[in-house]
Amino acid sequence: MEIETPPVLALHGNLGQPSDWENLELPNLKAVDLWEWSELSFFEFAHDLATSLSHGMERPILAGYSLGGRLALYAMAIHPERWGGAIVAAAHPGLPCVEDRLARRTSDAIWAKRVRELPWDEFLEAWNDQPVFTSSEVTGGQRSLEARRDSIAMAFETWSLGRQEDLRSSLRRFHAPVLWITGERDAKFSQLAEEMEEVFPTMTRRVLADHGHRVLGPEMGQEIRSWLSATSFSSEA
Repeated sequence: MEIETPPVLALHGNLGQPSDWENLELPNLKAVDLWEWSELSFFEFAHDLATSLSHGMERPILAGYSLGGRLALYAMAIHPERWGGAIVAAAHPGLPCVEDRLARRTSDAIWAKRVRELPWDEFLEAWNDQPVFTSSEVTGGQRSLEARRDSIAMAFETWSLGRQEDLRSSLRRFHAPVLWITGERDAKFSQLAEEMEEVFPTMTRRVLADHGHRVLGPEMGQEIRSWLSATSFSSEA
């Protein structure tokens, strides 16, 4: 038996929120509020995604953007049989070099300190001024997250790219359909997506024209809907 339009469990990016997925207009979507879970390790959160957070969903499609994409990749690696497919947008599969991971942990610890201590507008200005975002529009709603700065700071520490394993090898166990999306102007993450075609030989890769790192929006929604309608998803692991 096959499911034509399986449910989608979606994870937003850093400094994002569940409502970021609304303008993608995806049917049967459940968006997770990451800031309620940022005290959990990668492994612990992957387990909760595969159990309580997806309770009642029959082999859902797991979708994640940026930070949410990295969390999704962890869940795909640890619980490959749970998911009917995956949508990964502008995400990093992990740093292979130990020295790079240590440097990233140091960098993210500094960001966590800024989240906790800087005036919120000053922190947002510094965050959005990073090179990775220079070709992207600032997403709305960031100012509303000030009350959640403790949870966001914790996410910089617990979910730092420096604490993430290089998932390339373990992700080879994931055999369900994969859609990987990046922005045309996001050269670094588009290169990573190209490299992941070796890990997922049958994956579908899409590059959104005139987009940078921040790809959540109507164009991405259209790509996802087209992929969902054109792809067969098995109800069995």
